[in-house]
Amino acid sequence: MEHSLIGGALPCSSCTSVFQRKHLLSRALTRRQHAPVQVQSIAHAQPSRQPASSAFSGCEQLHRCRPAARQHQKSAFQAKIRDPDADDSPEQGGRDPPNIFWRVAAALMYIIPWIDVIALGREVYHHFPSSIILFLFPGPFVGIYYSSQFAPLVVFFLLFLSVVKNTKLHHFVRFNAMQGIMLDIVVMLFSIVRAYFPAEFRWSAILVTFDMFSWNISMGTIIYCVFWTLWGKYADVPYVSDSVYMQVEASDPSAS
Repeated sequence: MEHSLIGGALPCSSCTSVFQRKHLLSRALTRRQHAPVQVQSIAHAQPSRQPASSAFSGCEQLHRCRPAARQHQKSAFQAKIRDPDADDSPEQGGRDPPNIFWRVAAALMYIIPWIDVIALGREVYHHFPSSIILFLFPGPFVGIYYSSQFAPLVVFFLLFLSVVKNTKLHHFVRFNAMQGIMLDIVVMLFSIVRAYFPAEFRWSAILVTFDMFSWNISMGTIIYCVFWTLWGKYADVPYVSDSVYMQVEASDPSAS
């Protein structure tokens, strides 16, 4: 056998079977050694996939919930603007239905724009004498309001600081006080535009039309607000009530 191996001849069948057995045994041992490593690597790799899928599903749920939360906040804010009494949280006081005292106090806040709109109704009083009652209604307050050139400015700051910013008062009074101030600013803008009319328009039908238009718009809005205030409801004036409500809410300590 050794001679045949040295001579380069092929080994016998018995030797070949021995070599094959050794080779198969070594391969089996090699597989058995590497098998736990593969199982262990798979066992370690499998849990790493699960957090990734859960994190992805969490992000997907978060992205789905964000638009719904924003829509809920927007609808809640719009509901509060339409009806400020809708928010009955215990943190915000003065949201109970106003009694007759608070209604009358809130309606008196529109006396200031009522006094300023009288100057725009000269043509209306001339053409419609029955409307003179609207001129005489705020009469007792006109002398106090025009007692000095600084009186309107003092009244403005007095209402804003002592009524609008005073959280101890009823929300109904504070809201109508701020809305009366905003309407008074609108009436003052009409008066400023009227003062800057050219001389050739002052004695023409253009100024008469402007006075009647501004008086009807202003006086109609004021009467509308006074009516619903005495009824115990929040008067909703387009483009004004929303900003008034936000201004009143900004002065509440609980809002911040």
